[in-house]
Amino acid sequence: MHKIDILMATYNSEKYIEEQLQSIINQTYKNFNIHICDDLSTDDTINIISKYKMQYNNISFNINSKNLGIINNFSQLFANSTAQYIMFADHDDVWFTNKIEITLEKMKLMEDKYSSQTPILIFTDKVVTDSNLNIISKSHNKSEKFNTNEITLNRLLMGNIASGCTMMVNKALKDVCGAININAIMHDYWLMLTAAAFGKIGYIDTPTMYYRQHNNNSMGAAENSFANAYKKFQTGKINIKNTVLKNIQQAENFLNQYNNKLSDNNKYIINEFITLKNKKNISFINSIVKHKFYKSGLLKNIGLVYAFL
Repeated sequence: MHKIDILMATYNSEKYIEEQLQSIINQTYKNFNIHICDDLSTDDTINIISKYKMQYNNISFNINSKNLGIINNFSQLFANSTAQYIMFADHDDVWFTNKIEITLEKMKLMEDKYSSQTPILIFTDKVVTDSNLNIISKSHNKSEKFNTNEITLNRLLMGNIASGCTMMVNKALKDVCGAININAIMHDYWLMLTAAAFGKIGYIDTPTMYYRQHNNNSMGAAENSFANAYKKFQTGKINIKNTVLKNIQQAENFLNQYNNKLSDNNKYIINEFITLKNKKNISFINSIVKHKFYKSGLLKNIGLVYAFL
């Protein structure tokens, strides 16, 4: 059996951490270690995790000496992992019992096809719920209109479509990734870009977990509807444009970090994406069409054009 590291970053997680830990412990696939790093919680999180660590020998637990924030907390866990496969767990979700099993099965199929030396990332869909696990959306990716049929570097530069809590990556991807850049928008976004640039991405079109949507989420899931799109439009061009500019800044960091490893074609794509910051109107539209720098969903692409007119 293949050893898997499950990385969990916690902070003031007392309300949900026990249910999440139990859902991982109850997995049908058993050969895994849970590595938890707490970011100086002030509630009962540390006591709850300590209790589980005493009960299960496959749980390791550390407390940061200073507050790192969610990205850097996950990044240090990632850097310290030596397992063949790595998964990420949010502290407030609930995994379906076969989450590891079916994700690993997909990973092995792709490694058989492309080799285990190929950097590979697998991600899945998820069910969005409220804080009490009442279902809001049976498919997060469908409600967001994510295009999971065309997962290319071009599209990912404009926006991420995968959540870290649904991911599995192999050691080949970790090796080529090295350190997750400290200026990454999110750890999962950086890993998706790395997989698109250097390896392969696989998608499982079925949910493997409940994803809680509540006020304490670091990253939320919003229904992709005309009402929601109109609300975003009303907030003004600046908010949409700032998101794109952050993506461009991340692309610049990505290019700087991997310049010596990237293929000429991928360097070209990233450089063309970076030039978007200097374009608007027809020039901007022509560039996103020519290089397929699309977001997922018609409404999001309308908003993209609207922001740069």
